[in-house]
Amino acid sequence: MTYRSSSKFAPEVPHELDEMPEARMTDARSRVRDTRAEILEVAAELFTEQGYDATSLRQIAERLGITKAALYYHFRSKDDILLALLAPMADVVGELIDRLEGVRDAAGLADALSWTIGMIFDNIALFRLLERNRHSASALRETFDELQSELDMHGRVQSAVHAAAGDLAEEVRMFAALGAVTAFDDWAPKLLAEGPPDVIQRELRAVVQSILGT
Repeated sequence: MTYRSSSKFAPEVPHELDEMPEARMTDARSRVRDTRAEILEVAAELFTEQGYDATSLRQIAERLGITKAALYYHFRSKDDILLALLAPMADVVGELIDRLEGVRDAAGLADALSWTIGMIFDNIALFRLLERNRHSASALRETFDELQSELDMHGRVQSAVHAAAGDLAEEVRMFAALGAVTAFDDWAPKLLAEGPPDVIQRELRAVVQSILGT
């Protein structure tokens, strides 16, 4: 199962586009997607630079050189923009759980966690945004609660690790390794956002291998 973001993350293109000739419709859809992407890019910059609470929709529109009405065409609120920015995290978490459910032993878990470490740094801009707004945006908590509910994360992860472990001692080590990677951003968000990526990735992978004995 691959997690699919809910419709609120991706507003539909207006139905009138469906009545256009194919060439015009393709061009119109392309413009819609480009504007939406530009809004998200600028919003991410501002949310990271000055914080979610301190950023207004007017500021986002002004930096883009568009009207607030044009911005509202794509996003109904600032929360909707933040939720769209967080959508990739849902995909990563969903893929991680899929991989964990495919794990058969400690070596397989080490591979899944190594993939997770790489994905963290592929999406490092998102983690910088989270670090800057960790204690301010209610939409963050709403998204995490929804994601946890939809994926039934804890239940599925517990079942997957229990099934893959050879004995109780290995199960403890597997959960410890999982926690070392997935909780790193909670305990060391500044280090994750600002530290040298190559060193952090290398050391996290070394920790996983040391815990699991792989």
